[in-house]
Amino acid sequence: MDLGAEYADPVLRAELLALRADPDAVRARDRLWEILDDDEAWPGFRRVGRDGAESAWWIAQAAIDDLELQRRCLEMLEISVACGDADPAHLACLLDRVRMADGRGQLYGSQFVLGPDGTLVPWPIDDVEHLDVRRARFGMEPFAEHAARMLDRWAEAGGQPGAGASTSAARQQYHAATER
Repeated sequence: MDLGAEYADPVLRAELLALRADPDAVRARDRLWEILDDDEAWPGFRRVGRDGAESAWWIAQAAIDDLELQRRCLEMLEISVACGDADPAHLACLLDRVRMADGRGQLYGSQFVLGPDGTLVPWPIDDVEHLDVRRARFGMEPFAEHAARMLDRWAEAGGQPGAGASTSAARQQYHAATER
């Protein structure tokens, strides 16, 4: 069954798609809070299709100034993934983002930042020995392939901030985390 072709709430799907494209990140973040409060559930595949669920995830990922929203999304996304109604890779990436915000190592190697020399580096990863096993369980490519793709995208964008990596705050966090 192609869950991307059928969904229960086409109006919410269209709204999420529009919010993802909206340059007003605060409006998107506030609306995602409302959706979670009203529904007490993640807007998953069955309700808003794959692209609608991905848009909700992008809004959550981009809400770097609202860690509580990211934590709330993480909780609801975990339930949706367990029910087969959300992408496990989205859960992995959001978990890494929240762990990074907490100053902890990531588990899935999804988050990259600017290193001390201005190059793109992965945020520190806990238990690197089992990284690819964890990634495979969530349907993610091996870390080496992911890292190569991130570096290619970074180079294509001219190695400039905003080309796939968090900038100043994340850079400061990186310095603090790697000086432990």
